[in-house]
Amino acid sequence: MPESPEISPEMRLFDEYGQRLYLTTEERADFLDAANLEKPKERMFCHVLHYCGCRPSEALELTPERILINEPVKAVKFRSLKKRKFDKKGREKLPQYRTVPVQPSVLENIDLVFSIRSKLKIQLEASERLWSMSRPTAYRLVKRVMDRAGIVGKQATGKGLRHGFGVAMVTGKNPLSIHILAQIMGHTSTASTECYLQTVGEEKARLVADAWER
Repeated sequence: MPESPEISPEMRLFDEYGQRLYLTTEERADFLDAANLEKPKERMFCHVLHYCGCRPSEALELTPERILINEPVKAVKFRSLKKRKFDKKGREKLPQYRTVPVQPSVLENIDLVFSIRSKLKIQLEASERLWSMSRPTAYRLVKRVMDRAGIVGKQATGKGLRHGFGVAMVTGKNPLSIHILAQIMGHTSTASTECYLQTVGEEKARLVADAWER
């Protein structure tokens, strides 16, 4: 029998010792609270990670024209990273983008900090990146907020926050289908997204425990 393909480390929700690699609902809320003590621009960076489930490097590429605040469906447009740059025939593929719907209040807060609507009227400003910080600086920002929130462990990273978003999307009151979540998270295949179903059993156990307490 052929060996099953190795799962990418990014798509593992538990390490080899069984330690959790994603943030729980409570930890995500604590992260947001801790982010509120940052300066406005840094706070908005944390909010984008939390509400969009994007990679920090994807958030750093955002420009005003990718904040779809004037569209009927309020969303943020990301260039999907970690996708194959060449097709099976060796031809270079065009950049791939995805939109992530968010609550209008999230975009309004981003507008308050970055004056999105004003910058959209000027082409040069509309294409300038919102954040000028480097990837290491973004990493230190996330780590600082995690520490302030009291979140410790291997899940206390930007990747852990992204995984927490994925878990929340499949375990909430109105869970998303795997196909829709794959599109939102920029996965090439739903096989990657299915890792979030690993937590459904854990979520059911928590609900049963809550029922016994009631």
